[in-house]
Amino acid sequence: MELTKEQLEILERTAPGTPLREAIDLIMQLGKGGLIVVADRDVISPLIAAGFELDAPFTPQAVAELSKMDRAVVVDPPLRTILYANAHLTPDPAIPSQETGTRHRAAEQTAKQLDCPVIAVSEERRRTTIYLGEWKYELQDPLTLLAHASQALLILDRYRAELNELLAELGPLEFERRVFPYHVAVIIQKIVQMLELEEELKRLLLELGEHRRLPERQLRGLMRGVREELELIVLDFQKDPKKPVEAVIQEIVELSSADRLSSEAVLRPLGFDEEDLERPLSSRGYRLLHKIPRLPMPVIERLVGEFGSLDQIERQGRRQLQRIKGVAEVRARAIKAGLRRFKAGYATGLEGF
Repeated sequence: MELTKEQLEILERTAPGTPLREAIDLIMQLGKGGLIVVADRDVISPLIAAGFELDAPFTPQAVAELSKMDRAVVVDPPLRTILYANAHLTPDPAIPSQETGTRHRAAEQTAKQLDCPVIAVSEERRRTTIYLGEWKYELQDPLTLLAHASQALLILDRYRAELNELLAELGPLEFERRVFPYHVAVIIQKIVQMLELEEELKRLLLELGEHRRLPERQLRGLMRGVREELELIVLDFQKDPKKPVEAVIQEIVELSSADRLSSEAVLRPLGFDEEDLERPLSSRGYRLLHKIPRLPMPVIERLVGEFGSLDQIERQGRRQLQRIKGVAEVRARAIKAGLRRFKAGYATGLEGF
């Protein structure tokens, strides 16, 4: 399930290394439970039946000490001020709750009524639960999150290797016009799998807080060039070259999980219908030309605009290539040499040269 901006924000604010997480960890270390409400004074005050106002500076140590009084501690959203301590919350009892404990039931009902974050720390189970509106989430410890991230990174590494193989196989076929829609579909499906897993990993990294540095670096390395490859694949094979690439990619990403497994559904945003599925495709050449060092996109666009397809560009001599604005003798030689290597099946994967 995709999280809202508010849900992601509270996860980030309760990640290891943050002041709010430090307060939660201190409460756990004290062996006590606790209830922390993050809300403005005018929002929470109608629900407070007893307690006292503090207006004290927010510190994790102060929040932990005040939690010993068993009732709620209320802090303002910027986490600058502790507004109330020992606050007795009285949410509407008619609000449904699945919780059995008094503290967690009050937390869930308050979060639903005010649509603000409420954090309940259980002294018995030694677990921390976040409530926000109808959403409920149990915080994971960093070791568990790191284990999940490591497993996801291993899967992503395998996906990248598989994508590299598919792209390497595609290269020589592009010169011979032997690319079929299913070749394109399987590459797009693999990239979409990687993008989906990347989003899951970003969520894990958000929760990891100060422990995110190494897995974040690994994620950047594994996703390097992947989205760009998808954009170039779309440029090469979409039926209508005037349709914005981002619009095509957005349609693909928004497909349901079931549709992403269907070649026909994946190819539909590119303009293909059932009649096109058995016909060979002509590659425009954006992807492979982009891998030639120091060949800028405006020059690639002029080459494609002049000659129409990769195999036609490959057939041109150096003199014909030099007629294109931005292609001098050195660049024409580089294009010819690069295309020869690609045609032989060399460097057509993600890494290029």
